[in-house]
Amino acid sequence: MSPNGEPLPLVDWAAPPDNPVVELERQMERGSQFTQAALAQVIQRLSAMEARMGDVLRCLGAETEEATPSPEPSESQASAGEEVEGLTDAQLNLQWPSIALANERDETRPRVEVNCAERMHICHAVCCKLSFALTAGEVESGKVRWDLGFPYFIRHGTNSYCTHNDTATGRCTVYADRPGVCRRYSCANDPRIWKDFDNMVLNEEWIRGNLSARGHIAIRSLPLMEVREGGEPVSG
Repeated sequence: MSPNGEPLPLVDWAAPPDNPVVELERQMERGSQFTQAALAQVIQRLSAMEARMGDVLRCLGAETEEATPSPEPSESQASAGEEVEGLTDAQLNLQWPSIALANERDETRPRVEVNCAERMHICHAVCCKLSFALTAGEVESGKVRWDLGFPYFIRHGTNSYCTHNDTATGRCTVYADRPGVCRRYSCANDPRIWKDFDNMVLNEEWIRGNLSARGHIAIRSLPLMEVREGGEPVSG
């Protein structure tokens, strides 16, 4: 919503989401791809275990059939397994397909407050394009939706916005129940969002290069909405 109360004009990286049926179909597709990729990963590990077991039995002098060598990962599997860097909350790097849950933690210091209303007509709530893992409590509450293709990360639409963002106004539709990461995050002095925070100059190059629509299941470097101690945003 602009300062005078008018609906926000759209920019090319803030298109409205698809209709609910299309979004549901996309989530079902992502969930199916995740299941199939996870199953392929299990099969690959079982094949590797079978090969090792054959080596052990041969060392013991037992007769056994020649173990089938572990298949090389396909090109699609290799690209799907690229690391997701910088999951500060969980202190680990992820590979897809995998499951991530953020740690429950209390806010130790207040975050830097930002007057979102006066900036919304410039930033169009672009921080709602950032990704993060939900906590177990947030998942169990059922108040926020998670991505069926990458449990338990916050769900994004085909426009790459959080599914709970109202792109007509830029406001969060579950604000009272928003996740802890959203409560702790502040865009103040986040160089990914602002070139000049005080003068409201957006870093459009980074935004266009890193927060484009996530229509594909392959996960590369997800820009994460995370905070360091003291409320300072993570850059990268």
